Amino acid sequence: MLNVGFIGFGSRASGFWKVNLAPFGLCTVKAIADPRLEEIKAVWGEELPDCTWYTNAEEMMEKEKLDGVFVGTRCNLHTKYALLVAKYDIPLFLEKPVSITDEEIAQLESIPHMDKKTVVSFPLRVAQLVTVVKDIIDRGVIGEVAQVQAYNNVNYARIYYHGWYRDTDITGGLFLQKSTHDLDYINYVLGRTGPKTICAMESKLVFKGDKPAGVKCADCPEYLTCTESSYNIEKYDPKRVIADAKCCYATDTGNHDSATVLMQYDDGLCVTYTQNFIARKGAGKRGARFIGYKGTVEFDFNAKTVTYYDHMSDRVDHISIQSTGSHSGGDLNLAQNFIDVMSGKDVSHSPLSQGILSAKMCLAARKSARTHTFVEL
Repeated sequence: MLNVGFIGFGSRASGFWKVNLAPFGLCTVKAIADPRLEEIKAVWGEELPDCTWYTNAEEMMEKEKLDGVFVGTRCNLHTKYALLVAKYDIPLFLEKPVSITDEEIAQLESIPHMDKKTVVSFPLRVAQLVTVVKDIIDRGVIGEVAQVQAYNNVNYARIYYHGWYRDTDITGGLFLQKSTHDLDYINYVLGRTGPKTICAMESKLVFKGDKPAGVKCADCPEYLTCTESSYNIEKYDPKRVIADAKCCYATDTGNHDSATVLMQYDDGLCVTYTQNFIARKGAGKRGARFIGYKGTVEFDFNAKTVTYYDHMSDRVDHISIQSTGSHSGGDLNLAQNFIDVMSGKDVSHSPLSQGILSAKMCLAARKSARTHTFVEL
């Protein structure tokens, strides 16, 4: 049985454990370090009877003999704890983004020995939809890729304006929160080591306003009439209610609500990626179109389909991939990979170097959007 330690055991880490790691029956939660110790024990204590609990990650790492560590803290602490685990030279599952500043990236680049034993949380690159598209491209079916058009219309985006994700000092902003996944799978599908130049623009046209900083929906005089209040969301989109929600029209609401990234690779290949956080319900759409001279292949995570268009005939092939589980089944594949890395059977399929590359690209996009310049990588 593999002993896993968790640094941070919030909804993502605990959910990943229960839904993706635990079902394999090959791991046990040996230790958890989280400052919310008593709160977490109240929920998980009976389910994890063999777990040792800590409020301090350094103490946990010093005292426990672990086969792997899952870092699931808030984003501004990912680098700090990756460096801590690196001192013990054991497999690491690291949530994205791996860093939110250039200084943190430089720190991660100082631990190259952790590259192949770190599984970065990039489930989209190992989702079957993406691997099918990569196989089609690698076999030369569409010819050399001449353009990529990628998109992400996020229909569950209220979490980025009502909850803690609105604090960009913690998250680094929505390039690092969302684009990091998509820019990574684009590199992966193309088999490229990243673009040469990045240009980006962002806008904030909807979720802005002059409401007092920190005001909560329940305390706002427009609580019953505002379509974005938790009161009304409960009626027409109950899955998206944020507990203790803050006003998304307040002066302290961070995050853009749409953005576009343009990238160019060494050979001239241009890639566009656009994301928006205004679309709702059925308007949600995420995927990409890869265009070559001989054909085009595209996929859509929401529709769970891959479509191939033959440019030399009327042939159109539709492939339905009914993957189950979070991130189109990618999380389960990452869990299996992490187990194999801990067991010494494999190396990471989403290594630290790719997490670093994606973070660099996102920071370049953020810089470009803020300075209205092209940024060279």
